[in-house]
Amino acid sequence: MRPITLYTANCRGNKFNVCYPVKREIASVEDLREAVRYDQVFAEYRDHHRAVADFIRSDCLPFDCDNDHSDEECEWKTAADVEKAFPGVPFYLVYSRHHMAWKGTRSPRPRFHIIFPIDPITNGDDYRMLKESVMAFFPFFDTGAKDAARFFFGVQDPVIELHGGENNEP
Repeated sequence: MRPITLYTANCRGNKFNVCYPVKREIASVEDLREAVRYDQVFAEYRDHHRAVADFIRSDCLPFDCDNDHSDEECEWKTAADVEKAFPGVPFYLVYSRHHMAWKGTRSPRPRFHIIFPIDPITNGDDYRMLKESVMAFFPFFDTGAKDAARFFFGVQDPVIELHGGENNEP
């Protein structure tokens, strides 16, 4: 799989943080495991300031699947469902900090992040539109996470899966 680039904060679990100064080049599951211990973004921003207006570039598309679309276990989505929807497309799967745990009033269920490598994009609107097109195709990703300045919380002990494929476009 082609390398991707993440930027991390120097903290974990701070929803008010907007500074992501640590560039992380990801070429392996181990690289990603170290990076996602910290809150992370999937784009470079001017002065490391996470904001749509400060978007510079990205080489990956992140998605969040909390399985909030149903309380029926048989309807919850898994990595196999993502593979089926995007045959041959490689991606990383990172189980979120609420994987198989209560989240608010929602029962334990699979919760994970998907990261697709893409050709670099340097326009924030194009990036958002690409994310929207993927979400329209697979509507189980969190639609609140489609802007070009989305961050994901870090995970203390991340569990990561690499799903291979030959196609490089979601």
